Amino acid sequence: INKEIPPQSPLNKGGGMISGKDAFVLYDTYGFPLELTQEIAEENGLTVDVSGFETEMEEQRNRSKDAHETIDLTIQGSLDKLAETIHPTAFLGHTEPVSEAVVKAILIEGKSVESAEAGTKVQIVLDQTPFYAESGGQIGDRGFLSFGDTVVRVEDVQKESNIFIHLGKVERGILTLGMTVNAQIDRACRRRAQANHTATHLLQAALKLIVDPTISQAGSMVSFDRLRFDFNCPRQLTPEELQQVEDQVNSWIAEAHPAIVAEMPLEEAKAKGATAMFGEKYSDVVRVVDYVGVSMELCGGTHVNNTAEIGLFKIVTETGIASGIRRIEAVAGQSVLDYLKVRDNVVKELGDRFKAKPEELPERITNLQNELKATQKQLDAAKGELAIAKSDQLLAEAETIGEVKILVAELPGVDADSLKTAAERLQQKLGESAVVLGSSPEEGKVSLVAAFSKTVNNKGLQAGKFIGNIAKICGGGGGGRPNFAQAGGRDASKLAEALDSAKTQLVEGLK
Repeated sequence: INKEIPPQSPLNKGGGMISGKDAFVLYDTYGFPLELTQEIAEENGLTVDVSGFETEMEEQRNRSKDAHETIDLTIQGSLDKLAETIHPTAFLGHTEPVSEAVVKAILIEGKSVESAEAGTKVQIVLDQTPFYAESGGQIGDRGFLSFGDTVVRVEDVQKESNIFIHLGKVERGILTLGMTVNAQIDRACRRRAQANHTATHLLQAALKLIVDPTISQAGSMVSFDRLRFDFNCPRQLTPEELQQVEDQVNSWIAEAHPAIVAEMPLEEAKAKGATAMFGEKYSDVVRVVDYVGVSMELCGGTHVNNTAEIGLFKIVTETGIASGIRRIEAVAGQSVLDYLKVRDNVVKELGDRFKAKPEELPERITNLQNELKATQKQLDAAKGELAIAKSDQLLAEAETIGEVKILVAELPGVDADSLKTAAERLQQKLGESAVVLGSSPEEGKVSLVAAFSKTVNNKGLQAGKFIGNIAKICGGGGGGRPNFAQAGGRDASKLAEALDSAKTQLVEGLK
């Protein structure tokens, strides 16, 4: 957090609020959920600009959309011309992982060409294809196009006006217009995508069953290694609810529910209870994916034939991304094993370091935390004693102004708590007095404290207002009671100047 909040941030200007931009950087770059940032902020007496955070989230979505559309716009002009002669691409991928296809168009950097040589990045349009084009939140397929010595690696597939655009690179040979190629998807990647996509269906059904039947999908992302599901919910899910949802999904997986896929009129599908995504536009005839007794949704994506093919499901995180919108990130199938391998390696490393079995680690870490707390208490006590010892040496520096003694001094390296202890002790020993102490316990941090007796208060000097103004010299602020107050700052180079000002103001105020 300290690294990512720049000097120009409102937080560093004493505004007491973490900006929405800073909160978004913590979320987007470091994975800090908004709730965690809010919790840490609250512990430190700060607030978070939630509205600004949501604005940053929306801008990120727009940037992502714009970046995605760049591919389409690059070739849009050519597609508009080709659309007059090219028919929509026939998608065969629900049943056929391999098919023959005719190359109807080749584009290089948005320009239509007759051929493409090895090493060239291309966008290819086929008359038919087994490749799924990215849509509905599911990533496009990967795979190969081949004919004789010619091989094209397909890295992504996008869809524009029902024309499938295969984005890839000619690995060998020469690809030519009109060539009949063998189109083959990467089946391992497809299996991963199918498992993750089907898991989103089961996840939505489990959320409706366990958390709230009114929950509805607000968005999703299905890739080869993970899934993300956004849903409408006004509150954070409890750990118990998340565990129940995960257990329910895995239960349905183990029960091996077969998929029944059918096309039917939209109204008939709705009458049967099929779940539709709010705001989505559907054609008159829709594709219904039904895992009987579990989930029935309108969906054009790819799915497993039986829930047992998913294997496993694991929730990774649950966070809030906007007002009333929650997000679950999870893994399914082979990705669960990948996820567990990483964590298993971490547990093994911790076990080796602490010389403990996995089941002993929580207790061992708790014991270390307790030891650390005890050591910290001893260190704090030692710091307090050192501060008292240093403060006793300052008694001789006290000056008398009328009936009041004043003492303004720096105690190098003393933290705020110890500085407070020292000030209170000095005032007790000096009697009717005004004590102002300052310290720079660490780089970029200033601590100040003021302890005023009743006689000083009667002269019109209030510790809270006084020390707050002095702290401004060091780029900070603070306050407190009339008789005792603390403040802080960021510019340690101004500490001496601040203490000089404090002494001058005390002398003038007490005359």
